[in-house]
Amino acid sequence: MAYKHASVMLKEVIEYLAPKPGGYYIDCTLGGGGYTKELAKKISPEGKILAIDLDEMAVENFRILNADLRFNNVIISQGNFKNLLEIVKKYFRDFTEFDGIIFDLGLSSAQLEDRSRGFSFNLADAPLRMNFGEPINETAENIINSWGAKDLAKIFKDYGEEKFAHKIASAIAAKRQLKRITAGGQLVKIITDALPIRLLSAKIHPATKIFQALRITVNQELENLRSVLPQAIGLLKPGGKLAVVSYHSLEDRIVKRYFKQESRDCLCPPSYPICQCGHRAKLKVLTAKIIKPSSREILNNPRARSAKLRVAEKL
Repeated sequence: MAYKHASVMLKEVIEYLAPKPGGYYIDCTLGGGGYTKELAKKISPEGKILAIDLDEMAVENFRILNADLRFNNVIISQGNFKNLLEIVKKYFRDFTEFDGIIFDLGLSSAQLEDRSRGFSFNLADAPLRMNFGEPINETAENIINSWGAKDLAKIFKDYGEEKFAHKIASAIAAKRQLKRITAGGQLVKIITDALPIRLLSAKIHPATKIFQALRITVNQELENLRSVLPQAIGLLKPGGKLAVVSYHSLEDRIVKRYFKQESRDCLCPPSYPICQCGHRAKLKVLTAKIIKPSSREILNNPRARSAKLRVAEKL
């Protein structure tokens, strides 16, 4: 299938990164290649872009695309961005520093529409995989059918911010005793049957939060994000920019807190008269207020409506 994905806030991200000839950049979530293509046009043959994606479909799509575009300054690598330092070491010398690093943490349209992935609650017969690539062995089906009700409720509450987490988890535990839950449609019915009728007509699909929680758990998305942010900062040169596009409050909160922490000189409690931690600021936050997509972009790409962009500069 064709790999469909529109890079969200492409114009804003490129403006903040301000790519220059000869610059070195990393696109940690290649997807459809929108950010990478724009950077490649601006950095000239002397610059380099390392484009990473865990999804083999995204990587192969860009390789085919690049056969026509002929960007000789793009290095394409399949891998998990949680291993960013290891991936960089494969292609660059130890002392290499980068001018900019991008993360777009959202699902691509291609992933949502790929029945074999099982990300969408609109594909009733889709298998409950929900992983971004082959290296990830966990599946939503395994979690749904083998985890205890308490553990399910915890991820539904923590990662889905679902008010009825315990009720839905109990319903799943009961239904799987009768028949293994293997398809998205089965899970959606269990969720909707467990919820109050008044919620079934809400704007947001009643299964949204549960599917989000399962996807985050399968791919360890929040743990990977926490792990990679310090790696990214370490790879930037002074003046280098880190841009992160997130799509829900859990991701955005992690980025916001990390940027705030690393833009301060001292992390000691206010009650300490003298700094004892020795922490020094590494970042300057460039987006005091989060950047959101324009109304025109949301009209053209409704999936962009929840996106938030935060950018910081290395000191």
